[in-house]
Amino acid sequence: MTDEVCSLFPGMTRNTLTASTREPPGLVRWLEQYLVLEAASGAANTYLAKRRDLNLFLGYFRQRMNSDAPDDWTKPVTVAFLRFLETAENRKASTVNRTLASLRHCAAWIHERRPFLAGNPCRGVRELFLDEPAWKGLSDLQVMQLRSAAEQLVCLKKRKNQRGLRDRAIFLSLLHTGLRVSELLAVQKDQYTGRHLVEVRRKGKIRTAKVFLPGEARDVLDAYLIDCRGDRSGPLFLSKAGEPMARQHVDRLLRQLARQASCKLSKDEQIALSAHVLRHTMLRRITEKHGVQFAMEATGHISSKYIWRYVKPSDEEREKAMEELF
Repeated sequence: MTDEVCSLFPGMTRNTLTASTREPPGLVRWLEQYLVLEAASGAANTYLAKRRDLNLFLGYFRQRMNSDAPDDWTKPVTVAFLRFLETAENRKASTVNRTLASLRHCAAWIHERRPFLAGNPCRGVRELFLDEPAWKGLSDLQVMQLRSAAEQLVCLKKRKNQRGLRDRAIFLSLLHTGLRVSELLAVQKDQYTGRHLVEVRRKGKIRTAKVFLPGEARDVLDAYLIDCRGDRSGPLFLSKAGEPMARQHVDRLLRQLARQASCKLSKDEQIALSAHVLRHTMLRRITEKHGVQFAMEATGHISSKYIWRYVKPSDEEREKAMEELF
């Protein structure tokens, strides 16, 4: 057990998880086992979000139920906790629904190994109604401005410790594949075959056999490998020190790219760029041209439920459509 997990549940020690005891494991111990054995295998940000959600639920459960018995976690407890988040804590619907998703996954994992007396405490619990957020993608003009800025930065970043070619390769890989940052940074050198990224691990336990890289992204990636990275094993994209890159490195290079693309634009035209914005943009484009099924395969989603948040029309497009309806 990691120190982080120990600190999540006060009073627990590093030996608690594996300690032999005659008493059946309590809810705290089951949550710890879930975090260590299941949640920790996912992306770091996902793990931290689940850890916060479970910590919040455990605090509520202990205070309201005065218990550590797993069987005291029932469906009414889950419903009351979500209502508490919504009303007493004034959490947004999206936050409440994300917390419910964490509890669902954890409860199902525990129920499979140690069935709850009254059944899975999250089964049948509905999400809050959530008005879809505004679309967060880029216009065709903004994509052109960013691609141009990426080429400029390759020429401007000439010092040895700068990685303009690598940064452009990352930008184009995110733009053309729609991969999340965690998914792209987890790709190893030997997973790039010259045309595809193979056996790419997606969010959850999904693996995509082949992720196609269009010519623009391949050409820049090949140049980065030849001129900068070399052929040694390890992650496909490396930091200046030759170490695996962290998410904040990608966030920083994307902000720098956005500044370069926005340097001659007015205040209202400034480009806000993130990996998530690139994902929205790619999925919107592929859905418009080829349909939802293509977008589902590109994202690694097995359901179209989550696709619509990426491909909904922008406010401007919706208003224009209404204006020109008759």
